[in-house]
Amino acid sequence: MALSRLTPRAYARMTLAALVMVSAIIVTGAAVRLSDSGLGCSDWPTCEQGRLIRASNDHQTIEQVNRLFTGAMVVALAVTVLGSLRRSPRRRDLTWLSAALVAGVLGQAVVGGVVVLTHLHPAAVQQHYVLSVVIVTAALVLHRRAKEDGPRRTVVGDDIRRHVLALAVGTG
Repeated sequence: MALSRLTPRAYARMTLAALVMVSAIIVTGAAVRLSDSGLGCSDWPTCEQGRLIRASNDHQTIEQVNRLFTGAMVVALAVTVLGSLRRSPRRRDLTWLSAALVAGVLGQAVVGGVVVLTHLHPAAVQQHYVLSVVIVTAALVLHRRAKEDGPRRTVVGDDIRRHVLALAVGTG
């Protein structure tokens, strides 16, 4: 059975779902940070050993909601990557951007591990947030480009692109 091709409009809906989920992770992550729930669960991926869901206190509840959104986001990103392969016309830039989102989430897993190992050191938590902003930016660019029918086209001039690059390097 052959899978049908996706129109740019249908793929844009997928990328919008991915963008919403990636943004929701920042909101739930902020709730974890602001409520001091970052170490609310003692085990991974479950909260308490042997139990997938257990919320015996507010910190565990907040941490588990964040993990729930993370799982939903992973599914949305996987669908987005697969959708980029089914989109017609297929564009490599969309495939690379969707794959970059997955790579960013894998990077978040590593950074999240460092955050836990450093007992929520502010520098580690900051890196977790910065990577989230990069992922949201990539998701926004993917969504914007997914709407375009045909090959990728340049929207801004080289001078603006150089200034943005200089700003990003300076900020980094």
